[in-house]
Amino acid sequence: MMGVAWVLMVLAASPLDSARESYQSGELTRARAELESLLYPLRLEGDALEAEAHLLLAATYHAQEELPRAEDEVVRGLAAREDAALDPLLYPPDFLAFVGRARTEHRARIAALAVERRPRLMPAPAPLVEPPGTRPAPPEVSRAWYLSPLGVGHFKHGRSGMGTALAVTQGVGLAMAGISLGTSLSLRGADGRYSAGDAETARTLNVTYLIGAYAFAAAYAYGVFDGLVLTPPPPARLAR
Repeated sequence: MMGVAWVLMVLAASPLDSARESYQSGELTRARAELESLLYPLRLEGDALEAEAHLLLAATYHAQEELPRAEDEVVRGLAAREDAALDPLLYPPDFLAFVGRARTEHRARIAALAVERRPRLMPAPAPLVEPPGTRPAPPEVSRAWYLSPLGVGHFKHGRSGMGTALAVTQGVGLAMAGISLGTSLSLRGADGRYSAGDAETARTLNVTYLIGAYAFAAAYAYGVFDGLVLTPPPPARLAR
């Protein structure tokens, strides 16, 4: 029977018994060293035991008039277990009042530390929709693209209808002018003159060349005017 009782006493013993006795007997330096060695790094099992150790260390700091460190230990103890009970037979009234003030003044910090202590069983789910402001805005297209021929600027700004019209008009005019000019030059003789039979054809080709060139120039000028003058600039983007 004596052996069973001894085993039960050993199992019921707390790793804080020695530090608690040192604190009660006024051996604060010894109690402080024992508690700090148990908490930093943590060598205690269970939130209740950890909370008790932090509060006992806070009482030791409080008795040694190291109030900022005592307040920090109170916060850590209440974060480990918010409903931790304080034995009025162990702690003096001034320390009990100190803990009550710290509990009220540092409620937000205690709650934040308590959340950090909770284990994450599963990773946080990825959002299905990106929150606004996370995706970078596409770069703004420069209006200088309207100076490009064949409707390139209109295509760049998403105006495919006008871009197609300008590309066809300018392309046809440019092709007409190029073919007419090339054919006309090929009819010249070695002396740079047209023969009597080719003179009429050359005159027709020259007229066709001018019509194509003017058509291209007019369509190009209208495209630049439409893009830079008739089309208002996009609204300025607000900085996020």
